[in-house]
Parts: sequence; C-alpha cells; structure tokens
Amino acid sequence: MSETTAAAVVLAGGRSTRMGRDKAALSWGDGTLLDHVVAVLRSAVSGPVVVVGAAGFPRSVDASDVLSVTDDEPGRGPLQGIATGLTAAGAAGRETAFLCSVDLPALHPAYVHAVLAALSDAEVALPVLHGHRQPLAAAYRTALGPRATRLLAAGARRPAELFAASVVRELSAADLLADPALAAADPGLVAVADVDTPDEYARAVARSRDEPDDTAT
Repeated sequence: MSETTAAAVVLAGGRSTRMGRDKAALSWGDGTLLDHVVAVLRSAVSGPVVVVGAAGFPRSVDASDVLSVTDDEPGRGPLQGIATGLTAAGAAGRETAFLCSVDLPALHPAYVHAVLAALSDAEVALPVLHGHRQPLAAAYRTALGPRATRLLAAGARRPAELFAASVVRELSAADLLADPALAAADPGLVAVADVDTPDEYARAVARSRDEPDDTAT
C-alpha cells in the first residue's frame, strides 16, 4: 500500500496521567511534541493528517492539510480515538491510514512507509515489537472506523476487540526490517518508543540532541 494515497491519524486526547502534564504540549525542537509528530506524518503521507483530541478539547494545528476532530464521548479509551480518526480519514476520501499516538518522538517516515506497505490486502498491519502489539503505531483501512464505532456502542473499549473482528496482519521485527530503508534508518525499531513518564521524556530529549533530524527521510 503506497504512502502516496494514505492519510495519517494522531491520537492526542489521552489524560497523560503518568507524565503529569499534557504530552501533546511537551516541548520538542522549536515547537511541541504534537507539532513534531504531525510534521513527520505530513512528510510521510499525502494526507490529510487527522489529529484526534479528547471530547470537547480540540487540538489546534496551523496547517491546511491537518484536520482537527474530537472524540464523541470521554473516557472510552484508545478504541474511541481509533474510531474517530479512521472515520474522519475515510470521510476525507482515503482508504488507508497510518495511526499513532502523540507520544512517539522517535517516529520517522521510513517506519510509516514500511508499515503502510505491509498492509497489503489485510485490514490492519499490526507491528509486534519489543514484546508488545503496537496498535498505536500501525496501519488501518479507514473502513474500520464505523466498525469500531459499532463495537463501542456494544460495550467494547480495547483495540484488541476490533482486531478480533478484523483481518489483521501481524508484523514482526524481521518483517519490518526486510524493508531496506527502515533497516538502514532504524535497525532497533525505536520509532515505537513512547514517552509516558518525565524520565522517559528527559531521556528522549537527550537522545534527540545527538541525532540528526530525519523528518524528510
């Protein structure tokens, strides 16, 4: 699946409980972490980039190809964000989307491209890295937005419940590193390393000072 026809979705409505402050608003480079992740995605897909805020709290991003939407209801977890974001991307005319959380400072285009390319005829391309499924660094068909909405109405709250009702292709590290560009850019697949705590954020900032900006990779 080509990134030239895909949208992207950023989930930015979490409570940031462990961080103790809004992760989307954390400083990163010359802006915020949300600005950074949006910039990576804008360079990786043709767009639009859909930014999903919490119910009643839209996120403002100053770019014409960025759509700001909000969850319908609070407190329903990442499955609500997935439903909202994929539905908005589908309404914008895109059949596929790369979806991630806002707390991925090491995300880069080579990872986005590799995951989208692996979607093929599946409904979800789901990396399984570092011992965990990565539903918030995965590729989806946007038709799953309405399906997730129906599952939410039936009481579902976890992405795993959507996966159980979908055609999922799980991707191992070896699967992803078969992509030469990703293997060269990120052999450790740190693109999926999130920042949940102040210590993790501080370490990510320190690492970023020693690494080149690969937004345009």
